[in-house]
Amino acid sequence: MHALDLLLRRHGGIASLAELRASPTRQRALARAAERGTIRRVRRGVYAVRDAPLDVLRAATIGGRLTGVSALRHYGLWVPPRPYADELHVEVRVAITVFERRRDARVHWTRERTAPQFGVAPLESVLARAASTLPRALAVAVLDSALRSTPMTPVELLMESTTWRPAARAAAALADERSESGTESVLRVLLLEAGIPSTPQPALPTGDHHRADLLIGDRLLIECDSEAHHAEPSTRRADAARDALLTSIGFIVLRYDYRRVFNDPAGVIAEIAAVVERGDHVSAGPTHRP
Repeated sequence: MHALDLLLRRHGGIASLAELRASPTRQRALARAAERGTIRRVRRGVYAVRDAPLDVLRAATIGGRLTGVSALRHYGLWVPPRPYADELHVEVRVAITVFERRRDARVHWTRERTAPQFGVAPLESVLARAASTLPRALAVAVLDSALRSTPMTPVELLMESTTWRPAARAAAALADERSESGTESVLRVLLLEAGIPSTPQPALPTGDHHRADLLIGDRLLIECDSEAHHAEPSTRRADAARDALLTSIGFIVLRYDYRRVFNDPAGVIAEIAAVVERGDHVSAGPTHRP
């Protein structure tokens, strides 16, 4: 591997001459390497490895680094559906000239001296931006995934969020590390907003260590299935068998897929609310209204 390629990778795959502390000799070497195609010249004084992610390069042409929703996948976090993931979120220092303005980009100006200037913003900054720009249910889903997929703890998240905007702080207060999917997180928050609290990932008396996605009261179970989940017939058969077992021992099981939750959230909430209004979500509740 080329020495300059290795140098750039030590800086996250993309860096400015200032960040590289490039001497005149190294600057000429970088320019020659870019001409040969060994590395990329992204903009004046900024170079990247050849396989740098396209969104990172797009952010650099604007003058900054990925942040918010656009940076989530780089940390292995849950990414909201379209249209929220369509816009390119770029964090740019006030002192930097924006070289390229894009219709599909949203520039977040900052007076802080960002480091690194290009590439991907630090996780804490990414979460703050995402939680500030997304609707609350989606913001909570992102924060849940951070607690699930990164070393960040709930206490650390709450401490970090003390400097966030009010809406983002409110989302952080609802984050729960027990949640196992974005769909589950979104539905949990939508239910809470409808006045229906739920418990994520409750243990079940099935003898197979299986957990449901959400429990309302003590007998209404909500399962949230991903697109990939539905692709396997064997998985569907196993789910149907488990649902039948749970029903036979007194539970009510409602199962919703990703598309239903995001395309018809009002309908989903209405169906669940109807069960709760009858009192069927608790063991001692009546099954019919008087």
